[in-house]
Amino acid sequence: MTMPSAAATAPRAPQTAVAARRVAQIVDAAARIVDERGAERLTTAAIAQETGLAIGSVYRYFPDRVAILVELGRRSRERLHARLATAFEIRQPTLEQAIDAFVDVVAQHYRTEPSVRSIGMGDRVDLGPQRERVQWTEIAAPVVDAFERDHHVPHALAAVAIDTAGPMVDALVELGFRGLESGEPSFLQHARLVARGCIRRTIG
Repeated sequence: MTMPSAAATAPRAPQTAVAARRVAQIVDAAARIVDERGAERLTTAAIAQETGLAIGSVYRYFPDRVAILVELGRRSRERLHARLATAFEIRQPTLEQAIDAFVDVVAQHYRTEPSVRSIGMGDRVDLGPQRERVQWTEIAAPVVDAFERDHHVPHALAAVAIDTAGPMVDALVELGFRGLESGEPSFLQHARLVARGCIRRTIG
């Protein structure tokens, strides 16, 4: 079976404030459905029922359910970036505390962001060979900047460290939230230890 291209699954950009609100309404409904029932139960018909919109209105903005899941992943990455930007406005006294803060913000994102436990940052949406690759240096750019600003880590090394540690942190945090809404503390602590070791080895 040929999978749709990224362009084919992209949402149609809203042209007006009304359209932007409608897109947000659809994506919010999709997040609730995914959070409560799982990504496999998401359909355009379910979204139409949840929102009270005609199914044609859903298709006006998204060509199919995959496009909606892709948009959920994009929104999740954008919101995690915003959380990290807010958290790292405050200087962490040590590099270890900064690393722990990074892990804790990722955990908080899993705790509060609808759909993330099902589709992650969008990388668990099945797009065949075009599966999303999460760019941790983009999502966690505020962490990279803080490592350089507050702890004098060269920017290039900080970027490599986060790009390496990010997927491991994400995987461990995801495991910690399987079936446990507050997160399993042992997995979250292991994520901190793994992140510290990985980042320390990378930056030397």
